[in-house]
This record gives sequence, C-alpha cells and structure tokens, in this order.
Amino acid sequence: MKKKIIVVFNPQKKDVDKVLDLLKKRLNKYVLKFCSSLKVKKEICKGDLLITVGGDGTLLKVGHYATENLVPVLGINLGRLGYLAEFSVNEVFDIVEKFFDGKIIPQQRNVLKIEFRNKFYYAVNDCVIKSVSAKVCNVELRIDNKKIVEIIGDGIIVATPTGSTAYSLASSGSIVEPETEVLLITPISPHTLSIRPIIVSSNRQIGLYIPEYKSNKDLILSLDGQRDFKLSQNDEIIIRSSEKKMLFITNPKKTFFDILTQKLSWGKR
Repeated sequence: MKKKIIVVFNPQKKDVDKVLDLLKKRLNKYVLKFCSSLKVKKEICKGDLLITVGGDGTLLKVGHYATENLVPVLGINLGRLGYLAEFSVNEVFDIVEKFFDGKIIPQQRNVLKIEFRNKFYYAVNDCVIKSVSAKVCNVELRIDNKKIVEIIGDGIIVATPTGSTAYSLASSGSIVEPETEVLLITPISPHTLSIRPIIVSSNRQIGLYIPEYKSNKDLILSLDGQRDFKLSQNDEIIIRSSEKKMLFITNPKKTFFDILTQKLSWGKR
C-alpha cells in the first residue's frame, strides 16, 4: 500500500505554488493530500507523514493535530526564521526517502495537555496567559494542587523544551534541549524582582488560577500563539505533559546547537 503524505501549506507565502508543484512531481510515488493552513482540521491530518510548507507558524498550527493523530511532522521553511520548519524544499526529498526506509527516526518531543472548562487541548510550544490591554494581571500559580505564589506582571508562560526558544526565551527563560523531560514556567515582566523563571519536572501538574481582581477582566489564554480564549475571573487552567509525544523530524546533519547558532546566533560575538 502506498504511503500517504499530507501537505499543509500557507497560501499567503511567496513561491508556495512553485514548491507545491515540485512536491507533486518529486513525491508522485506517494499518495499526496494538499490542504491550506486556513482550512486545516484534525481529520485531515491523518496519514504516514505530514509536511508543512510555510514557516514556524504553519507548523504550530497543525502540530497539535499531528500529535493527537500520532503523525510525524517535518517543515519546509518559506518564512523568515524557520527554527522549527528548518528544511529547504530541496532537502526534503532525501529526508522523506530515508524516513520511509527507516533510516531516520523522529524525535519524540513533549507536548502540553491543557484542561480548560472541561475540554482538553494540546500545545507544542507554550500556553500563555496575558492581558489584551496594557493592564497588569494577577495569576495564582499552583503546582500539584498547592498554591505556590501569585504572579503579578504582564502574564505567565508555561512552555515545553521545544517552546523554550520561543516566547519564553524572549521573556528571559532558559534554553532547554528539546527532548528533555521538563516544563518551563516563565513570568512575563513580573513586578517583583524575586519572581524568576523556573524549570520543573514534566510529571508535575501546573495550575494557573485567575483571582477576582479588576485588572483580570481582559485576560486571554493563548496556545502556541494560534488559538486564543477569553478568560474569566475564577477560571483555572490545568497543564500537564501529554502522554502523547510530537513526532518531529529534524535534519540528521545538524545538532540542536547548530540550529541555535545558525538561527538564533547563540554564542556568537
């Protein structure tokens, strides 16, 4: 039986049509299914491999679907940074062949499982609470159902190691190797010098509770910067490391530290 490849593309990217035509020609021995990132749904993201064409945002938009369906993902970069979507189109064909021949094993990366108002959601990078206005917000941090501290500032980020190089890093969080079994808790511009980022074991349960303060009326919950939910006072978000992993295909010729240096200029003077 032919292997099935799902291609999710950002139609707004320059040269996307040329890339899609090339994929159709070079991967014609596989069953190919194409879908715009503007219309993608969980049911579409079922197959043997998922290729995203766009940038990191395109990959994040389908990453939670791929995780739920246990489909390996690789990203072709047509954007600016291309930290997660690290491949050029010409690199992909050899990678696909080696993957289906069993010569490339996807990394298994931690994903957040978020419980909010009796529903469950997944996030590859991070879960963020922040204000949509310039007002300060108050969030009570709970770990394993025990109140730890009330964080006053611009918000709070709970990130996976994969997300440690995204919003968390911009908020002075640590850089963590992607396959490390931890979760990052990073305050955003805290109003107290003693509140610093912290890393906890991935078997911890993190609770974010919204107390009854006037300033807490304009808060949102944002998952991977792709899905936003308006929060109300007394809401609680429960965050755990998911039992499901994101199956992520990386370039075997590059290490995590190569990517850090090339994409984020880490360690350069």
